[in-house]
Amino acid sequence: MVKRRGLPSQGWQTFLRNHAPDIAALDLFAVPTIRFDLLYVFVIVRLDRRDVVWINVTTNPNAEWVARQITKAFPWN
Repeated sequence: MVKRRGLPSQGWQTFLRNHAPDIAALDLFAVPTIRFDLLYVFVIVRLDRRDVVWINVTTNPNAEWVARQITKAFPWN
């Protein structure tokens, strides 16, 4: 392997600092109800401000529903 010359690329700390406004975390988790039904909660959080961008609940999640939630949370202007 050839030894690299010059400055190393940016580290993770620098990368996250530079790109945090453009990064979001998504989570889909199940919550059981008192009647033993399952509700699925979809949450999107922006990493730069750590605030909730979008939250929605459904009883039947599918790929189309998740895609619709993402497009509603981040509309193209």
